[in-house]
Amino acid sequence: MDEEWLRILACPWCVGRPDPPEAGLAKGALELQGPAGKPEALRCRQCGRVYRIEEGVPNLLIEDATQPEGSPRQAE
Repeated sequence: MDEEWLRILACPWCVGRPDPPEAGLAKGALELQGPAGKPEALRCRQCGRVYRIEEGVPNLLIEDATQPEGSPRQAE
């Protein structure tokens, strides 16, 4: 996945919430997960949700994301 795309994409859960991100982070900032050159997922640095990359395309649907335990399921 291209670094430019990583700067453009954001966690849809965090973007829709009023909570401010940690200092120095863009709201809903994502990071690659998996081996270099063939990442398997994107993880939100703010809420921890993990979005799978399927056939090279990130699946950014909130309902398909893996979420940290104890976090709410959908945006309020």
